[in-house]
Amino acid sequence: MDHALEQLAGKLLIQCRPSQLDAVLELGREHDTGIVLTSTAPEAAVRYLHDRQFTGPILCDADRYSGNRRISAGSGTHPAWCRRQRESGLLPLTDSGYLAPRNLTGLRTILRSAARQPEPAVAVLPLAARWFATAAIATALVTEINRHAVPVALVLEHGTDPFGTQFVVRGVIQLLEASVVPVLLLRCDLSAIGALCHSAHAAAMGTTSSLRHLYPIRAGRPHLVSGDSVFVPALLGYHKYETCRRIFTNTPAIDQLWPCACMVCEGRTPLELEHADEPKAAAFLHSAHCLLGLSAEIASHAATREQRISAWHEACSHALFVHDQVTESSVVLAKPRNLHAWTVVTADPLPWRERIPAQPVSESVPSTSR
Repeated sequence: MDHALEQLAGKLLIQCRPSQLDAVLELGREHDTGIVLTSTAPEAAVRYLHDRQFTGPILCDADRYSGNRRISAGSGTHPAWCRRQRESGLLPLTDSGYLAPRNLTGLRTILRSAARQPEPAVAVLPLAARWFATAAIATALVTEINRHAVPVALVLEHGTDPFGTQFVVRGVIQLLEASVVPVLLLRCDLSAIGALCHSAHAAAMGTTSSLRHLYPIRAGRPHLVSGDSVFVPALLGYHKYETCRRIFTNTPAIDQLWPCACMVCEGRTPLELEHADEPKAAAFLHSAHCLLGLSAEIASHAATREQRISAWHEACSHALFVHDQVTESSVVLAKPRNLHAWTVVTADPLPWRERIPAQPVSESVPSTSR
């Protein structure tokens, strides 16, 4: 395997815009991870990172597949884009266009262009979620990937969260199991950890909602998410501050679950971030430390793929159990579709063994019975 690809193995990467580099640089150093720059002109940002002795892996996503002006995969890719990345000392990602459902011609165009590169390149596949809706088209996808024998990076389009859809979770897991090449996942959030546990080569979490998702083109106004949200570790999800206030106030029996030990919160609840000098920046750093910490904890305690899958399944199951406890306290809280999908589609391969790793709150909250 190419050395640049080896550097990425098992890493939860941080996907950002060049304007966010200062905060992301420190995160990358603290957690020994890499950075995905989302820009069509990343050279200055790459030099900035190199000048500051950042030694982690760096990838560049041209992002030609998103927004109202996105291009189609059939438009092809630009060899010059890959050459520019190599000249900066990076493993190149293709500047692919969007792959509508069943666009096998566009898929082959992207894979063929990556295969023709003089040195290894990663084929970026910005896929509509419907690629995984039927077994036939999902099988065609992995067949083409294996036939061209180039590493790929998936970006999944969905109106909310692709991993909140059971057929996507099932299809991605099957692709990871059947693929003979490294498979990366870009532009993701919490489910990036699940993908890593199921043998994704690397996965990237976005610094903003628009970099954690690939939204479909909508007629009229673009997709907007109203209100600021913050990550709640015990629930493994993002919740608006007002929702957090209701939860934390009305659940005295489990109030030990809400303080966060990350470097930003320092034992306070995430609700306090609403009053930070820069709330959005503080909320991002908090969520990044939590997710990178969870990923590192699973990786350090789970030596085998079976153990990693078990640890992820238990993390999702425990968060759903906490949701049940919140609901019992008369706070209406819908269960996250992504956690539900992961637990329904997958089974814990080690159901009768000690959980790896044990969740921080497990001593205070009993586990669900099996």
